[in-house]
Amino acid sequence: MKLTTAFVALAALAGIGAEAQSVCTTNAARKEIRSMTPAEWSRTANTLKSMQDYGWFQWFAYLHASNFNVIHNCEIFFPWHRRFLLDFESVGRRFDSSFALPYWDEVRDYANPAASAVLSPAYLGGNGAGSNQCVSNGLQSGWAMTYPRSHCLHRQFNNGNTIKPMYSPEYMQSILSRSTDMAQLRPAIEYSLHGAVHLALGGDMIQTYSPNDFAFWLHHANIDRLWFVWQMQNPNQNFWSMNGADTKGNPITLGTALPYYGDAIINTMYPSRNGMCFSYENYSTVTRTKRSLNTRNGQKCIPRPAPSLPDLVNGVFDDVNAVLEDSESVVKDTIVNTLPEHMLNKWFPTLADNSTTTYTAADIPEQPVVAEKPIEDNFYSEMSAPYLPSESFDIAGENIGSSYYSEPEVDVTDATEYSGSTVDVSTVYTSSAPAPTSDVESSMESETASESDDYSAAIAIPSHDAQDTYDASEAADYSEDYQIFDLGSNPDTNGLDGQGPAYPMPVPFPLTRGFIEMHKYSIREIKEHYAMAKLFVSEMNGANFQSPYAKGAKNLTNVN
Repeated sequence: MKLTTAFVALAALAGIGAEAQSVCTTNAARKEIRSMTPAEWSRTANTLKSMQDYGWFQWFAYLHASNFNVIHNCEIFFPWHRRFLLDFESVGRRFDSSFALPYWDEVRDYANPAASAVLSPAYLGGNGAGSNQCVSNGLQSGWAMTYPRSHCLHRQFNNGNTIKPMYSPEYMQSILSRSTDMAQLRPAIEYSLHGAVHLALGGDMIQTYSPNDFAFWLHHANIDRLWFVWQMQNPNQNFWSMNGADTKGNPITLGTALPYYGDAIINTMYPSRNGMCFSYENYSTVTRTKRSLNTRNGQKCIPRPAPSLPDLVNGVFDDVNAVLEDSESVVKDTIVNTLPEHMLNKWFPTLADNSTTTYTAADIPEQPVVAEKPIEDNFYSEMSAPYLPSESFDIAGENIGSSYYSEPEVDVTDATEYSGSTVDVSTVYTSSAPAPTSDVESSMESETASESDDYSAAIAIPSHDAQDTYDASEAADYSEDYQIFDLGSNPDTNGLDGQGPAYPMPVPFPLTRGFIEMHKYSIREIKEHYAMAKLFVSEMNGANFQSPYAKGAKNLTNVN
């Protein structure tokens, strides 16, 4: 099938392809949005406005919507969105060569997300207002979004003018620590933080065309960053890990062609290589540190924050917006210095030893070799790309200087129309770790079987089961009782009566029935992962653990 003009344009911009096995000479340095200087953010905002004016926001909203059903609920999720982010960033760099996508480290704000500076007029703006829930301040105030039809940018927070608590940085660290392959990592993150942020903001963010909201790009840049952090957490096991199945049940490997792009997954795996010319600030190297403390299993000791961090007051940051260090670094120190051995073994196995390991690019295993170029059978439209700001811009023999976006004639791609094409990969790294077989329920049973249990094994993250498919009747009956604080049978351990941590960890809100139906998630898997998240909160509060980011939730109430 003929390549679309858009694909040729964006592939040329990024310089990627199955044959491009090179080291980038320049990388776009992605920063947490609150770490940008006012001048950097102003320049970024100007670039984004130009991209909107030239039709690129509607273009990317269309691409996401038209491939929606084959890029979620399967292990293509991470590599496809990494490629998608790169395309957006590459277009931005045509308008301003210094442009780099920022990210939003949302878990810093998990306890009270609506209070984040990112959702203030200085950055993205806040909740929508009026009958149309139009965003009236911030970056996209007054923008006319044109896909799939002309409308203002919509947002509708999921708790009135506040947002229910999301997933804590400690829980996300636990996911990174316990995931041993992509088939575990992907559902654990897609069903938790990924879905939570989309649902928290609502409006355009809970539609297939969610890239209309720049929050989508900040959010997915952070999701991609977490993938990279996990890759570098144990490069021998994680860096080239790619398994699982697509939405038709076909096995996914490093040679699987990405829907729409046709490029092999292997080309997305290595930031700063093969055209993936970006990096995340503060993650040129990744350190896993376990401090050896004689008091760890006895009296709880309060860790001292790094000199660059604000002081902790009653174990928490007074203003999380003032904390400019990535959340993983902060919570690792707190976790390893305060949790007892059995909790480390169970929830944070990579932090449970006394070693200090620093991983750099030198520790990344040699890149597997792609035997041949992926076949090009995944292109779904014949659309012209939006205009780029250069009259002489010429790619692949086609000048697109006068080419503008045209309204697409195709609807969302059905998963049944996608054939997961692959290319042979002669050498593929596979993890030697055994596949976990236990689920949440069996883990919970084993924990309570005997008081003498030493919790020596990590609680396993369920792997995605391609045979466990969406069931409409199960989805129609799905519901979860939700309270911000689940006191359980022992309220003394939850801090709300003066006992335990001053600011207990709140329970993350569950995915909604509509969101599950939209993504065709397995109800069994959703329940299993959510039960694990609630168990985590209960046990962390029961261990009197004080999350340094937990302050904001204490005065929240459920609106709906």
